[in-house]
Formats: sequence, structure tokens, C-alpha cells
Amino acid sequence: IDCNEVNHEHSNSFRGESCEKVLVFGSGISGIGASKLLMEVGKEVILYDGNKDLDITKIEEQLGKDCSAKVILGELSDEVIGTLELVVMSPGVPTDLPIVNKMREMGIPIWGEIELAYAYGKGDVLAITGTNGKTTTTALLGEIMKNYKESVYVVGNIGNPYTTVALDMEDDSVAVAEVSSFQLETIHTFCPKISAILNITPDHLNRHHTMEAYIEAKEDEIVVVEEPEKVVPEPPKEPEIKPEDITYKIKWGDTLWDIADAYYKNPWNYKKIARYNGIRNPDYIISGTYIKIPAK
Repeated sequence: IDCNEVNHEHSNSFRGESCEKVLVFGSGISGIGASKLLMEVGKEVILYDGNKDLDITKIEEQLGKDCSAKVILGELSDEVIGTLELVVMSPGVPTDLPIVNKMREMGIPIWGEIELAYAYGKGDVLAITGTNGKTTTTALLGEIMKNYKESVYVVGNIGNPYTTVALDMEDDSVAVAEVSSFQLETIHTFCPKISAILNITPDHLNRHHTMEAYIEAKEDEIVVVEEPEKVVPEPPKEPEIKPEDITYKIKWGDTLWDIADAYYKNPWNYKKIARYNGIRNPDYIISGTYIKIPAK
């Protein structure tokens, strides 16, 4: 995948005049960050949260005094849904809610805030995911990059939404991003310069329902980049030398057990020699005949 080409096409399709009304689903820190980015680039924003008991005044304060976004809590009407051109999901909101499925069936694009930030951000992204160790690894990688680059942002699930810094990034910037499985559910063209999956163990099954779905979110949806050798040079490959089988002449008193022990340093490999030579009874070999010892 050519990341530069993907990002260019992806960004242009969203920034065009055809997509103006955007709903941000979820009023947490990620939803606030996404709403601010969208307002800054001139989109008409609806910030929605299904929890009708939230304090709408506090949410509006978080959005800022010059906020142009409309905040809706509780029920979202079909009339409003029918006007939407894009939905940006906060990672804490399940993507299989009936209202989200309804939007999807209506053909409304469903993005995550990581996808939104990637559409507007410049520079390179180094993405870290996995069940355990993401935050530590992301913080460490961020400190390493700060020793080599002037413009480095540590973002994502580490507590600093990517959307809050995307518009500040330049072509030579680097975003070191901790990305969770929740965030990876709603990416489409997110294409890091380098990706790392640290580990995958059972977790968040109340959200993903099955281990297979959890692995798919981690493994299949994080796009690994083109030309990684420009970032981490690989050592030159040594010419491959294929080992050859050994032809051995059976002597009086030999056993396959002893031959395997001498060659493989493991007498139990006598079965391997027997199978390789079609010897049905490993205890019965004839002196003076030849066998092939499979290469190590």
C-alpha cells in the first residue's frame, strides 16, 4: 500500500464540500477532541451521547466558549440521522449498537477518531497495539523519538487524543500512537509508517464477543507500511546453503538409535531415519547396506 497516496485521496474525499454535517458519537475526551478538530476546519458538528443524564452545560464548557457544535443527549431522532454525512465514533462506544447499525445500513460512513486525525495530520505515524504493555512501550518510543526529532507527539489511548494535535503536525512531525482494539475497529485507511503488535491475550471479550474478533481487530486492521527498510535497515541476507542428506553404510552392531544419537545428538530421532528410509522395523537393519540420514 502506498501510504502517501492513500492519505491524500482519503483526506481530499472528506475535506471536500460534499461532506459538511458530521456527528461525533460519545462526549468523552476523544469525542471532545474530534468535535474541536471538526469545528476548526469548518464542519457542522453534532456531538451526541446516549446518556441523557449527562450535564450538557459541562460538555459545552469542554468544547469551548466559541463552540458552534450542537450537543444532543439521550435519543437521536431519525430526522437528525437523515441529515448526517459522516459519523465519528469515540472508542468507548460499541460499534454494534442498534443505532450505529442503522446508520451503517443507511450508507453513512462510520469512522473512528483515529481515522479522522489521520486524515488531517501530517508526518509519520508509529503505532503500538497489543493487550499489555502498550502505554509503557508508547511512552518509551516517544522519548526515543524526541531525542532524534524536533516535532514529536505522543497520542492515542495513552490519554492524549490524536485529534487534539493533528492540525499542529507538519510534514516532518512524528506521532507515536497507542492504539487500542476499540480504535482499530473503525479505521479504513490508517496507515502507520511502523506498526507493532506487542501481544494478544484474551481481553475485552464483552466488547468483541469472541477471541477471534478481538484478534482480527488487533491484527487484520492495522496496516503495515511500505518500504520499512528506510526506517530500520535490515542486515544483508547470507546466501542460503541447503544441507544435504548423508549416505551411511551400516556396520555390524549398528542400531538406528546409536546412529541418531551420533548425528542428531538425540537418539529418539531414530524414528525419523526409519521413516525416511522406509524401514518398518527399526530393530532390524542389515550390515553392509546403505541408508540416508536426513539433513539437520
